[in-house]
Amino acid sequence: MVYNFIAIRFPSIAIPLKSIQRGTLLACIMVSVLVNSNYPLYSQDTCNPDKAAPSKQLTALTVIDFFTTFTGVRYLNGYTTSEKNNLNFYYNFTVNNKIKAGKLSVSNYYYTDLGIRDYQDSITIISDDQFTIKNAIAYQFLKSKFSFSLGINSKSQYFRHYEYGTDTAGNITRTLFTAYQSPGYRNFSCGIRYDISEKVSIEFGLVNGKTTLMKNQEIFDSRNSNKLYGLEKGTKKKSESGFNLVLTIPPNEISKSLFFENFSQFNVNRADIDRIKYYKFDINNAIHYIFLKHFRLTLRTLCRYDLNTGKRATVIHHLSAGFYLNNTF
Repeated sequence: MVYNFIAIRFPSIAIPLKSIQRGTLLACIMVSVLVNSNYPLYSQDTCNPDKAAPSKQLTALTVIDFFTTFTGVRYLNGYTTSEKNNLNFYYNFTVNNKIKAGKLSVSNYYYTDLGIRDYQDSITIISDDQFTIKNAIAYQFLKSKFSFSLGINSKSQYFRHYEYGTDTAGNITRTLFTAYQSPGYRNFSCGIRYDISEKVSIEFGLVNGKTTLMKNQEIFDSRNSNKLYGLEKGTKKKSESGFNLVLTIPPNEISKSLFFENFSQFNVNRADIDRIKYYKFDINNAIHYIFLKHFRLTLRTLCRYDLNTGKRATVIHHLSAGFYLNNTF
């Protein structure tokens, strides 16, 4: 017997106080939550009816999106021991903000999700947990859609993740697999940005520095490995230089009730530019279908490839229906 219902409540998430991302998100929200307006940068003569020139205007646009779903599963006379009653909770939260003053613009992007599955009389598993933060500042070339850009983006998870198994006696065992900033990734880039529209942009980092972090060294022992994610045991961070490409598309309307969004990153080290297998990418793509009021069906596809973690690309499809809030649709 399967029960599906929607949780219409906002969960809380514990974010480490030392995380710089916490400050970034708060600053982003404080600056322009639900703002979509124009303000002149300079005072104007009331005797002059002319409007301020676009180059002297401050514009701010913020898109906020929240989605959650809740599922309960109950078994009666299950066939196997793995068929246990369980509850599954999932949510994701996105903030996409852009502030522009003349030729200067500042953009911020934050995405996080969390999925928890709790088995009755057994274990609780964190099935989904990640965050991505991107901050960039750009200066427009003349009146074109091209800009000089400086940016930083980071990605990791907030909580400890374990892999569960059983020993020869049938007891449950667990292995620490990942943790906060273990691994963690940071990219510093300087290059060119092309604004396809007010919301959609492509950034090409001509000068890029990527740092891989492994703050929790217990993971090497727990996984019985001397090298993980390209780092040797005892090494907490490793930096490399190269090129990167970032595509940002907040929710855009394709047709009535149908929306599309995407955030993608591509990286390659300078020494590996002529070897395709060393290219890395991380794609987060979603299609939303809106039905009723504040309910939607979402197909989210995650596609990742990094030779340091596997020889093949990992593709995850997540289909869910649930409650959502968005200040633009």
